[in-house]
Amino acid sequence: MAAMKLEIERFRLNLSAAERDRALLSIGVDPASINPNLLLDNSRMGGFCRVANVLALLGQASLEDKITSSVGLEIADDSAVDFWNIAGIGERCIGGACQVHYEDGPVLNVPSVSSTSAAAQTSFVCSECERKVCKVCCAGKGALLLAMFNSKEVPSYNGVSSQGGAIYVNSVDLSSNHSMTLDGVICKACCIDVVLEALTLDYIRVLVGQRRNARADSAAQKAVDHVIKFTSGDCQSTPTAYPELFNGEESLAEFPFASLLHPVETAAGSAPFMSLLAPLNSGAQDSFWRAPPSASSVEFVIVLGDLSDVCGVVLLVSPCGYSMADTPVVQIWASSKIHKEERSCVGKWDMRSMITSSSELCGQEKSSEVPRHVKFSFRNPVRCRIIWITLRLQKVGSSSVNFEKDFSHLSVEENPFAEPVRRASFGGPVESDPCLHAKRILVVGNPLRKDVGAPSQGSDQINTSNLLDKGPPLNRFKVPIEVERLTDSDLVLEQFLPPVSPMLAGFRLDGFSAIKPRVTHSPPSQVNPWDVSSCILEDRFISPAVLYIQVSAFQEPHNMVTIAEYRLPEVKVGTAMYFDFPRQVSTRRISFRLLGDVGAFTDDPSEQDDSDARVRIVAAGLSLANRIKLYYYADPYELGKWASLSAV
Repeated sequence: MAAMKLEIERFRLNLSAAERDRALLSIGVDPASINPNLLLDNSRMGGFCRVANVLALLGQASLEDKITSSVGLEIADDSAVDFWNIAGIGERCIGGACQVHYEDGPVLNVPSVSSTSAAAQTSFVCSECERKVCKVCCAGKGALLLAMFNSKEVPSYNGVSSQGGAIYVNSVDLSSNHSMTLDGVICKACCIDVVLEALTLDYIRVLVGQRRNARADSAAQKAVDHVIKFTSGDCQSTPTAYPELFNGEESLAEFPFASLLHPVETAAGSAPFMSLLAPLNSGAQDSFWRAPPSASSVEFVIVLGDLSDVCGVVLLVSPCGYSMADTPVVQIWASSKIHKEERSCVGKWDMRSMITSSSELCGQEKSSEVPRHVKFSFRNPVRCRIIWITLRLQKVGSSSVNFEKDFSHLSVEENPFAEPVRRASFGGPVESDPCLHAKRILVVGNPLRKDVGAPSQGSDQINTSNLLDKGPPLNRFKVPIEVERLTDSDLVLEQFLPPVSPMLAGFRLDGFSAIKPRVTHSPPSQVNPWDVSSCILEDRFISPAVLYIQVSAFQEPHNMVTIAEYRLPEVKVGTAMYFDFPRQVSTRRISFRLLGDVGAFTDDPSEQDDSDARVRIVAAGLSLANRIKLYYYADPYELGKWASLSAV
């Protein structure tokens, strides 16, 4: 319980997990030694986690009922005891009028938690033992909801219904005395430990959700501010005023009709890398992208919206201009497929020669009708969908040198007293640090029309001939196994194969029956669940639960060797999913391990069997039992009719 309260204090102080670990290590405390997930045994954790899930549903239903019943009445909840009433570190019983003394100990002299506050001095009467109790020794309103929840599974977890008190002494009818019961309080001495732990766990889940929502809202606000700032800045002229840039062609790589396939290294304080594909009539004139000085080469992978005939690339020069130190070597490839092995180089240009012939590319930009730019025209239009553009800084002195100034005539070594020709334009933080920079990247050409991309009769004949030249299709056939073993709450499956087994090509996995519940914790205080403006994104969209399956095989020289790891999609129950291995595997023992956010899944209440009273840490619907089948590829005509019965 102390470790869980420490987590609550972390969220109240708005500290990240890394900051918490650094603070603990600074005082000589190992963070793993106070990890609540490691301190609790599996049976106890499964019990109070299940109670916490019931508490979350009760809290959501209670809030909806309260809002519905108070429509038009404007009833405010002014109770000093909230849904959880978790005592912070240092909060103690006020003594005196309190007859329970559950949170006993020295009182911390902090104004927010001291006994002199009005909330702490308020006394209540416990609905069960009818003793006077202070606010610190009161359990939250959620304990009353659990007491009213007339279910045999809540008070009898792990046989603790008679240990440390009961959830309730007298059974309360939900239909009668409902409002009177919810208006009262129950002391912590009348609650069993599993209820208090469930309240603490539910409160931690609420704080985690609030932190995620706050971070998502902050990121969304920053993005909106950036877009507003980007579009409301000093706008340039429209692209129609720049016929020299396009030569009658179209701009093919403007966002959102095109995008960058991978992120690009960006220096601090620079415009984002996606600004390179922004329309010309957006953004401030003095903004441009630049790479960090440590990056001597960057690659832009531009994906066009449609298959197009690309005639060239136009690079708009940054407002700071180029110098001999930061002029890059530009190399461009093009292809219609994503694999680099299938791309073709369309050209390589050294911009130093362009600078020597055009001095307007150097220095600060002057007012001009046409922005400074460099054209990289292709010899012939290239039909492609993906374009790779590499900018690479040249080494100092890699171009022409002056033997009279830069070299010694006697030793023919570089003169250490010579001033290197390095002037980083305003891209680098230090004037001696050159860096790559650019303002815009324009891809000019013509997109293919829909009728152009339609296959002709001749291409149909070619495709038919290619289909006939291919070999017969291969089918998947089941690989027999000798025995299988489940471990780690049925999340690990080991299969043992007979000595004579074909090469394994992959496995089939049937979809799980577990679900991701919409309600994972009680609603925060003073939150209307029907108010759409109270939350931009739900927690399940901010941090979606993802499952992975890791496959390992036994190899003779070693032990278990990991073959691959696959991310599992969200599918319906029983949907067959096929996963091919990167290469065929020959082994007699193979292991499957389910990884990811297994704790975010639960069993469907409508499909649970009341006869199964086992307390599970993870959902039974995530069990790998009878869900995985190994297969190999073979020609069905070679195996015969009987073998076709084992098709997967």
